[in-house]
Amino acid sequence: MSRFRGGRGAVRTEMGEAISFEDVLTVMTVLLLLRLVFMVPLVNLDKAKTIAARADKYWSLQALFVLNHPGDTAKVQPYRNAFGLDDKTAMISEGGAAKTVFLEAASPDSNLTVLRHDLGSGAFVAMNVAGKGHSISFRRGQLIWSKDEEEWFPASDSVDYGTRKESKEMEAEFREWTKSRRGY
Repeated sequence: MSRFRGGRGAVRTEMGEAISFEDVLTVMTVLLLLRLVFMVPLVNLDKAKTIAARADKYWSLQALFVLNHPGDTAKVQPYRNAFGLDDKTAMISEGGAAKTVFLEAASPDSNLTVLRHDLGSGAFVAMNVAGKGHSISFRRGQLIWSKDEEEWFPASDSVDYGTRKESKEMEAEFREWTKSRRGY
């Protein structure tokens, strides 16, 4: 508050709390520096993950294996609509556990789908690998058999991007299974 005396009496003037242009520039500079400090490491971390994914030859070998084997159309047909496998070469193998099957499907652009289906409980986990391992997502839920259509239908399914413990275990289990059966 300032007082100005002049003329006929005392006049009172309030300035308030004005912000100068230099203060605005200082705040903007600090915000930009904080953004650089915290964003640059995140970008570098994503870049490192992408480079590591490209270095993983496992998914390329898996896609080549599926594409070089004849598709098992009779056994795969009930799964095609539920998982969008119409344009993919697919095959079914017996899983490690009793009443468990692995369905492996690949397209020429190296997209890969691996489904683990427990025939006893109907539970499934589907792993979708885009390209050569650049992006992996998981879908899980229940499959219900339709006698009329003679195919499986997914129910109460959910999606995650490899963040759940079960997703990481499924990927590790499948890698171990292929290592013991196929040697890679």
